[in-house]
Amino acid sequence: MNGRIALLLGSLAGCNPELAVTATDVGSTAVVGSDSVSSTITPTSTGAATTSTTSGMSSTTGAPAETGGIDEQCEPRAQNCREGLKCTAYSENEFGYWDANKCVPVTGDGVYGEPCEVQGGPLTGFDDCAKGFLCVDSDDDGKDGVCLEFCRQDNSCPFTNGGASLCPVSGDGTLPLCLGLCDPLLQDCPGTQGCYGDPSGPPFFCYGPDPKDGGMDGSKCEFTNACLGGLHCMESSRLEGCPPDSLGCCTPFCALDGDECTGAEVCVAFFTEPWPGLENVGLCALPG
Repeated sequence: MNGRIALLLGSLAGCNPELAVTATDVGSTAVVGSDSVSSTITPTSTGAATTSTTSGMSSTTGAPAETGGIDEQCEPRAQNCREGLKCTAYSENEFGYWDANKCVPVTGDGVYGEPCEVQGGPLTGFDDCAKGFLCVDSDDDGKDGVCLEFCRQDNSCPFTNGGASLCPVSGDGTLPLCLGLCDPLLQDCPGTQGCYGDPSGPPFFCYGPDPKDGGMDGSKCEFTNACLGGLHCMESSRLEGCPPDSLGCCTPFCALDGDECTGAEVCVAFFTEPWPGLENVGLCALPG
């Protein structure tokens, strides 16, 4: 996975930055609707928004780790490691995604949106982000990542876009990461992150692309961030030139009052029902 998460959010109720929502775990797929620009999210598993499954810890109390030493289990929302250490996420499985928490030394001061590196590979947890932050989206060598903020115990994210963020929980409860809100037409996310969303309702959120088949306009895709920033994974039958054996292909966001699409495609509304402030958001697709 190169430190990336194929993460999809289900229907999100509103844009409250302190709202904890449920996110699907790694490798989820989206089945995109055929009659309109809409999608049904089919999660493989979900992480609870209010509890952590990390053994021996409680995310509601934030009780200190028993010894607080390096590699001790901990709760990232509480940051309950010994002085000089931070609670982070890492991978202890063979599948290449974050699934556990531990205490590691604080070796840097990178905060939300700043570049970072991870020692020993993208999922070891030994990064140069500050306490309360995790390096994500790095390459196979752990380089060229970006720091994201862990949610607080009240699900707030004070350092992410001034608190304008989401707090989904993935990785079976071990990855309560703050996702900044964004504008899909501006693609105003830090670093190489893209601005993604669910046509069932806003908000749009920032996350790193995980392009399995290139992620460019016309590339095959099966989940939201399989497309690069500025693109959305849409059902194949709605797109010109998308292989019919593909679940979907990447297509650009567009402004409904603009003329940005090519060929037989036109800009169609992203949402089936208009959302205040987002009425102009569309996708390039075949008419009808």
